[in-house]
Amino acid sequence: MRWRTTLAGVLACAFFLPMTAAPAEAQVVLEDLVFTGGASVEGYQGNLPAAAVTAIDSTEFAAAAVGEFGVRGRVGFLANESQRLRFSFDGGLRQFAAGGFELQDYAPREWVGAADLNYERRVSDFGFVTLRGNVRGREVHDRPPMPLFLQPGYWGGRAGVGVETRPLRGTVLDLEAGGEWAKYGAPSFAQRLLLLNRDLRSLELGVTRSLDDDSSLRGYTILDRVHYPRQRTFDERDPFRRDRTYRGGLLWTRPAEVYGQVGIEGAVNRSNSRRPEYDALSIRAVLSAPLWRDVDLTLFGLLTAKRYVQPTEFARLIPGEEADNASIAYAALSRPLAANLDATMRLGWTRAETDLGEHYYQRVGLTLLLNYRPNR
Repeated sequence: MRWRTTLAGVLACAFFLPMTAAPAEAQVVLEDLVFTGGASVEGYQGNLPAAAVTAIDSTEFAAAAVGEFGVRGRVGFLANESQRLRFSFDGGLRQFAAGGFELQDYAPREWVGAADLNYERRVSDFGFVTLRGNVRGREVHDRPPMPLFLQPGYWGGRAGVGVETRPLRGTVLDLEAGGEWAKYGAPSFAQRLLLLNRDLRSLELGVTRSLDDDSSLRGYTILDRVHYPRQRTFDERDPFRRDRTYRGGLLWTRPAEVYGQVGIEGAVNRSNSRRPEYDALSIRAVLSAPLWRDVDLTLFGLLTAKRYVQPTEFARLIPGEEADNASIAYAALSRPLAANLDATMRLGWTRAETDLGEHYYQRVGLTLLLNYRPNR
């Protein structure tokens, strides 16, 4: 019911905010509102174990037809030279019709919702101070066996404060501190999901340098401290799992008609529980460019290599949210069909961990999406 309530709130915002966004003197502006509908065909490979699945079935390959509907938007308040307040929301559902399993076919349904509040204020000639808040959730009905992996339902949020200096000789410094929590819904047959409940504290420091060709290079380092109140270490002096994740990377961005971005990030996770310690390295690239007759091409690639420090003979839950160490690639073609309607066709591939460490599945999918903006 939480996820339905979250999605209902998101849909209510989508329908009623346009009626309050008209008067300019009220300093309320509906910056964006998008209704999305689409369908896809997907194939999944990998006969693997997974936690919190209602049925035990077996197959090396499963296929699914998926229909989806979503709405997202952004509303601006108090937009002036000294301060800005923005509220954004995103919600939707996906309905699957899956086949290829030995015992039966499955029809899982996934609800998702998220809401963000962002307040930014200029501080003299120093720069900006930003306050952020976020709540999000997911609910899954009839969660299927592997290899059709769907992340389990959860409820979470994040809050943070950041500062960003004004450009000084082409260089900008930023610092952000925040906290995050996530609680997983665990039915009686899947109490193991409670082990994923976590609280996180993070600190991020970044430096961005403008380059001569209008591009920029950002270097950053992040420290995450995560507490898992349900995972025991079997050490009475330090009974519950605590992780420290150190991340650092470089990100080059060129904002232009031909948009490009390339980044590299390394991560080291250490814990008072030896099972989930790992090292990871990821490389990502984005290219977006116009082709012909208003058709735009977008290419995205994310390759991740991960190695557990202490191999074990039994399955372990991976740190953080499931599939957070994925390799992803997709190509998308987009074209406007009318002034407020555009279409996107996307072919994508994913290789990611399930909710059990060192067990990977693969997904290939072809998706057609229609995006409608009623306020254009």
